[in-house]
Amino acid sequence: MILRTIPVSAPHRARIAVCADFHSVNRPMPVERALRLLRDASPDMILFPGDIFLDTGRFGLRDCFNQNGLALIEEAAGIASCFFTTGNHEMGLSVENRRILENAGIRVLMNESVRMGPFTVGGLASGFERPQSRRLPSPPPDTDFIPRFAAEEGYHVLLCHHPEYWPLYIAGRGVELTAAGHAHGGQWRFFGHGIFAPGQGFLPPYTSGLYRQDSSALAVSRGMTNSVRWVPRLFNPCEILLLDLSPEAES
Repeated sequence: MILRTIPVSAPHRARIAVCADFHSVNRPMPVERALRLLRDASPDMILFPGDIFLDTGRFGLRDCFNQNGLALIEEAAGIASCFFTTGNHEMGLSVENRRILENAGIRVLMNESVRMGPFTVGGLASGFERPQSRRLPSPPPDTDFIPRFAAEEGYHVLLCHHPEYWPLYIAGRGVELTAAGHAHGGQWRFFGHGIFAPGQGFLPPYTSGLYRQDSSALAVSRGMTNSVRWVPRLFNPCEILLLDLSPEAES
């Protein structure tokens, strides 16, 4: 797991860490490595745009296969302000699981938003009703939330697990920065391009780094672990994505 930094042009300064697709791995080392990277980076905000856990509609965050995801997110809350929205593996987030996250100091945003200084941070929940990710196209999210969110004051930062939602529902609609995961970097990367991503298929357009359309930007993390156990990642290291916002950053 590496820390990858991308400058982002914005009217306000902030350092934002994007932690996606942890999938609550059953080994403690990724938790310890991730927390060291986060402490070294000293971010102002930590965004968890989905798939930190597994099937939270049926299973608890304290169940054995979710304990590492919970340990990561609880410790991260002591490093910076943390925000979470659901991915396809977290649809049907139970009331009890939400309460556990909120008691740990995590702001859970499921088609909701909060204000943090000059920033308005929102979370667009995944449109999946079951923990699957291969369906094409991905089922739509709550599209009514986007105009409500964009109408709020401040610089808009949106957590959205699915990068494929961005060109369809978000870009050009008043949301300046969207942070996503889900694509796993395309699993295999050759000549800077991913090969396959859930929700986008083969040769997906949004798998890694920063994309722009007019005044909107999309930052896609390659994910924190190799979630597809039987398919190794090639030329595609796991990462925490660090976004350095400033007026001086190049567009």
